[in-house]
Amino acid sequence: MRGMIPLVAVLAMWVGGCAGKEAEPSLIGPVWVVDSIATAPVLAGSEIILKFDADGRSGGKAGCNSYGAAYRLDDTALTFEQAVSTRMFCSPDALMVQEQAYLDLLGRVIGFSRTGEELELYAGNGDAILFHVKP
Repeated sequence: MRGMIPLVAVLAMWVGGCAGKEAEPSLIGPVWVVDSIATAPVLAGSEIILKFDADGRSGGKAGCNSYGAAYRLDDTALTFEQAVSTRMFCSPDALMVQEQAYLDLLGRVIGFSRTGEELELYAGNGDAILFHVKP
């Protein structure tokens, strides 16, 4: 019984030390809305969204077409497989150009950072996609 007291004390300190730490915010759950793609703001009236599922799948709407892509997350490293999308044509042409730029950059993502309700996905060349949580 006497040997149990130090063990209980150590466990209490360990649990107490963990209680004050918050878990890293998850990408899973919120619907993310794109603000800019490689510093270009999203076209007025268009919406690009991304949602992460717990099973390693992601997807949403790329402005015109729906898309999906498997992703791999390891700490702050994040990569996407080639996105698969529907093939509708939307007007104006600038909307299709924006969609292609988004999907291309998504395929080059190597990492992310999240601060509260803001998310940045970044590529190796410094290009980034900036998001906010959809209200």
